[in-house]
Amino acid sequence: MNIQSFRVLTPSLSLAAVIFAAALATAGAAGAQNPAPATAETMRPEVGKPLQVAQEKIQAKQYKDALAKIGEVDLIPNKTPYENFFIERMRGTAALALGEHTITAKSFEALLATHRLTPAERTLYAEAITGAYYNLKDYKQAAGWAARAIKDGSVLPQMRMLQVQSLYLADDFSAAKAEVIAALAADDTAGRVPTEEMLRMLGRTALKLNDEAGYIDALERLVNRYPKADYWADLIARTARKPAMSDRNIQDLFRLQLALGDKLPASEYLFLAQNALEAGFPIDARQIIEKGFAAGALGAQPEHKKLRDKVTKEADDDLKNMARTAAEAELGKEGPGLFNAGLNLVISGDKEKGLPMMERGIKRAGIKRPQDAKLRLGIAYAMAGESRKAAEILATVSGPDGIADVARLWSIFARQPRPVAPPAK
Repeated sequence: MNIQSFRVLTPSLSLAAVIFAAALATAGAAGAQNPAPATAETMRPEVGKPLQVAQEKIQAKQYKDALAKIGEVDLIPNKTPYENFFIERMRGTAALALGEHTITAKSFEALLATHRLTPAERTLYAEAITGAYYNLKDYKQAAGWAARAIKDGSVLPQMRMLQVQSLYLADDFSAAKAEVIAALAADDTAGRVPTEEMLRMLGRTALKLNDEAGYIDALERLVNRYPKADYWADLIARTARKPAMSDRNIQDLFRLQLALGDKLPASEYLFLAQNALEAGFPIDARQIIEKGFAAGALGAQPEHKKLRDKVTKEADDDLKNMARTAAEAELGKEGPGLFNAGLNLVISGDKEKGLPMMERGIKRAGIKRPQDAKLRLGIAYAMAGESRKAAEILATVSGPDGIADVARLWSIFARQPRPVAPPAK
């Protein structure tokens, strides 16, 4: 599901059911015939009797008949505020059950204007009015009533989402974004996991406001909590297009796509393999080429097979000499040789020997690009399944050429659970 797609939220049936049950229960007082204290407000029989019939119709789920009976009561002159209160409560109850949103909103607004409701009832009816206006596509009113319900103490998660979506659909994108940020901050304070839909709304509002940085932030939050392939693909593509991103660091975004299991275009497999060869890692190049052939991206062109043969031969030679190369690097004084020998071991599957060598190599003299080395070390730990160590190292990577962005995405990847590989046979 792409973040840019928009799914309109339908108010949950449970919301309507809760409101209906409460309204129905409290509406029963309208038909009461017991004598009231002299100081209490009372209902005249000519009003109470037809409302009693309407109540029975509601209990029998004959809502249209109930509305018709309430319509007869409307013709009675000189009704008191007390009588009107019960009329609107019952009318709103029947209208809610029928999905008559205009009547529901009008009746429940009349109830709230009487100030006869308890605080809990006021919240309940504000929630109902929100849903009614949302269904009527009067999004400005829906947003306002949602804000009122939340202020009055609504704890329904649908309310915050209805408020945000109503603001969005009313084209008030700045207000919608502000409410999303407030909701996410509240989740963070309460230790709650934000919903996927709320994070998607953060991204959609950012798009409407032409806020590319805000949209990327939303994508990063999404891949942290809901690491779907579409979110990752969009995030990597947009990160790669950042103006400051260097070609040197883009290759590690391609590598991240490979680690995620994505199928790359043929040009990207070839780009990665060629860079690996030039850097002196034919084993890495062979793994990349084999993934390209397995994915069906490579193999159609004669040069693909030639490159495959080349990297296979060089990788076989490298494997034969790997132990000697590693031993020589340990005896040397320069860092790059030891670091690269360790990385080669990690690539070939020996993380127990390779990672410590990389750690020792990065501390020696001769590392020309320390930030690049830290990034490679962090990625090596991530690919080796050492998520805590990977995140710790990647958090220290910095630079103006996009390398910090690349490190942050690899850190997110490292912290996510990976499938357990089957034991070797």
